Amino acid sequence: MALVLVTVVIFGALGAGLTAQEMVEVSHPSHVHQGTCADLDPSPEYPLANVEPVSPDAEPGSVEVGVTSLDVSLDDLVAEPFAINLHESVENVENYIACGDITGAVVDGTLVIGLNEQNDSGYSGVAVLSAANSGGTDVTIYLGFGLSRDVAAATPVASSADPAGVAISILEYAFDAPTVEIPVGTTVTWTNDGGVIHTTTSTDGLWDSEILSSDDEFTYTFNEAGSFEYICSLHPSMVGEIVVTEA
Repeated sequence: MALVLVTVVIFGALGAGLTAQEMVEVSHPSHVHQGTCADLDPSPEYPLANVEPVSPDAEPGSVEVGVTSLDVSLDDLVAEPFAINLHESVENVENYIACGDITGAVVDGTLVIGLNEQNDSGYSGVAVLSAANSGGTDVTIYLGFGLSRDVAAATPVASSADPAGVAISILEYAFDAPTVEIPVGTTVTWTNDGGVIHTTTSTDGLWDSEILSSDDEFTYTFNEAGSFEYICSLHPSMVGEIVVTEA
């Protein structure tokens, strides 16, 4: 995967006890730990760069980034249970705010994993792990506030399709029905049934769900015939097609 496009939408909610300015200024330590997020070894195996705002002038709640080159191969990281864990701050390092298991399909030397919210922090995101020419692994973390379902609950979500509609499930890194044929006037509902944030985004600009956290839905009604391709904008290797025929 030569390019990973990461589009993150911030919903503007603030974390408990944090002012807007404090959210911008906080630096989040991160590490690779042995084990899984459900059963994590508290002692870090590999240190990662702190995850921080991209500039001192970043708006409150903006995406934060951390970039690290590890001297361990991606194959070794995937071969046994490892997880990426993020902490609230240097001062409160014992509080975990987001975590993701290093597992899944490696595509063209790249693995993308979800970083799920921990301890009601409101933070989640994605980590991109890429095999480096040196034999190590480049790790890029994108962290956002307000991506988790409980924080985003106040944001309107499209209602489910009617009984005559079609349902498509978004799995960890694939749409369960890559090609769907429907008649004109059919409503399609995409549901994120995995643990990683995704989108359903038309390649010709007809629709864009924006960020879908676990269990979130998005609907679109197809009122004209044609073939419509779409992707997940966070994971462009995820592709689908809706073929709409005259009723």
